[in-house]
Amino acid sequence: MPTGRTAAALTLLLVAVAYFHGFFNYGFEWGDVGSYAQVVYELSRGGTPGDYVGYGLLWYGLGLAGVAVAGPGYGTILLTLYGVILGVAFLFFFGTWLATGRVWAAFLVALLFVLVPPFPASAVRSLAFGINLLAFLWLARAPLGRDGQALVLAAIAVGVTFMLRPDFGYFFTLCLGLLMAVRSACTSGTMAARLADFLRSALLAAAVIAVTVAPLFLIAWSGGYLTTILDDYLSYPRRILFFILQSPSLANMVGGKPASDAGFLKILPVSALFAGPFGERVFAFLIYSTMLGLALFAVHALWGWVRRPGDVRRNLLTLTVLMLAGSQWPIFAFFRPAWIHFATFMHGYLVLAAVAAAGLLGVLGFGGPARSAGERGRGSLAKALAAAGLFVLAAQAVLFVVHGVQVPGVGALAQREGRDVAMSAGHGVDVMVSAAEKRQYETIDALIRAHSRPEDRIVCVPYCPGYAFMAERRMLFKEHYVDDNTPNLYPGWIDRAIALTEAERPPVILVQDWAPNQTEASRFAVWAAPYMAFVRSRYPGVVPFPGGTAYLAERVDEPSRVVQVQAYGPQATPAGVPFNRQPDGASALWMSVPGLSGSAQVRFDGTPLASAVAGDVISALIPVDRIAAPGRHWLEVVDPASSLRTEPVPFDVTGP
Repeated sequence: MPTGRTAAALTLLLVAVAYFHGFFNYGFEWGDVGSYAQVVYELSRGGTPGDYVGYGLLWYGLGLAGVAVAGPGYGTILLTLYGVILGVAFLFFFGTWLATGRVWAAFLVALLFVLVPPFPASAVRSLAFGINLLAFLWLARAPLGRDGQALVLAAIAVGVTFMLRPDFGYFFTLCLGLLMAVRSACTSGTMAARLADFLRSALLAAAVIAVTVAPLFLIAWSGGYLTTILDDYLSYPRRILFFILQSPSLANMVGGKPASDAGFLKILPVSALFAGPFGERVFAFLIYSTMLGLALFAVHALWGWVRRPGDVRRNLLTLTVLMLAGSQWPIFAFFRPAWIHFATFMHGYLVLAAVAAAGLLGVLGFGGPARSAGERGRGSLAKALAAAGLFVLAAQAVLFVVHGVQVPGVGALAQREGRDVAMSAGHGVDVMVSAAEKRQYETIDALIRAHSRPEDRIVCVPYCPGYAFMAERRMLFKEHYVDDNTPNLYPGWIDRAIALTEAERPPVILVQDWAPNQTEASRFAVWAAPYMAFVRSRYPGVVPFPGGTAYLAERVDEPSRVVQVQAYGPQATPAGVPFNRQPDGASALWMSVPGLSGSAQVRFDGTPLASAVAGDVISALIPVDRIAAPGRHWLEVVDPASSLRTEPVPFDVTGP
């Protein structure tokens, strides 16, 4: 490797290791990372991939390999995921170098990838993209008629992708087909000869893909779950089409009102560029400026074929970069247009931006691909447009980093913010969290352990398998993630869930009060109301926990330890006059009670209120209608986890 690339690669390695070390174990991710950890745990105990709905066998195989080397535990899972991210950074480094021939461009793209990495459990998306980026660019650079080895490599990459993420396998199969078709069209000879060349290439690619994925299906056949795996793989075209056709994103972009937005996150509309919080305006700028960038790059690619039809190698590289970057946009825009998925698209877009930047710098006379005398003689208008384009690309990169590091749940700065307390739990969970998070997780852990045995399976919905992992329990449902689209994707799911719960009788059912798609319809208690009705009729124990409710197969006795409220406020309020008013119009009161756990709850005349615990203080929200008329009411705190309740204290709503 030349000295420049070696130095850049080593610098990238040192920066990435130091950067990831500063935040990788901050926070406990009980959703996607928890799901990955739980599946790897289940597989290591003899489970089969046919027991789960999720990613491909090879993706979980990486986790199993990590466990084999470093031992089981959450720390191993984190190291595995960040190890994948580090490896993908180098795939982007070499892929960008193949696309541009510029070490500085390769280093910048890889550095931006490191500074705003993919969400750890979504690193499989970036891994699939990075593998195909290298392979497809190698094929694009191969001489026409002498591309056998490069085509085999690209087909192997697609086959590996099918084993990592089946849906991405379909996307990259389409990309490979288009690339083969264009290459065949560029060969010399008659139309029949070109068609024959394409058919030969397609048959070779199909055969290589089949051979590549054959071990997966042989393992599934020997394990007795081949039918399940085949059904899952063959369902993806229908599922992809469902999201594309049903997504309200296109209507949301222009501010229109979609026929239905249930089951889908809303993409920010164009109007968000000019109004709303600063973070939303930055995100909207990135969404729509990159869309414009894709469109302009497509025009540039088309113009290249028109103006330089003989420069096939250069045109194929441009087409490949456009095709790969563009393939990631529908996955973000139509599926779940949140930052986590946008970042994956943006990483691919950065490769396209690097190619564009190298070309624009060439227009300005700062290097770039070799150009003709006519091209070097461009006028001032072309240079002004090139400078403007470079400015926009630079703004996109800077804002991507500035905003990305601050996004809660994924950004490096946001990961560390407020998390200064160490927490340990089962399966090697040893992370830094906030004091409130620690109380929440420890309360949930205690609830699960107190009411189930190690071999028991539990339910946690809509998406919290990490709780089962930290409590060293197994999950009952193979669908870890469920929202109001679940009945559309898996017809009859609710009825099957009820039947399975009745047959297996899991001792603990955790239901989070969470709207995954930011709509009321996506709350589990709303779209899965028949399941909730079944649970409430069969599970006598009901214990609130921070963010949700636990339903227990055994009855929970009312706490017998009675304590006194140390202080509370306010103790009275005029009728119809809110106090400590919240955004939804409710009023907030507080009560001081030593020894509370995170499952404590304030009751207003016996009715539970939405409550939150912070140390020895619990706060609760009183709806507007509860203080509309004069009268005396009674407040008490009930904490099943700590087996305590308080003596009732009065709360007076006074007359005018």
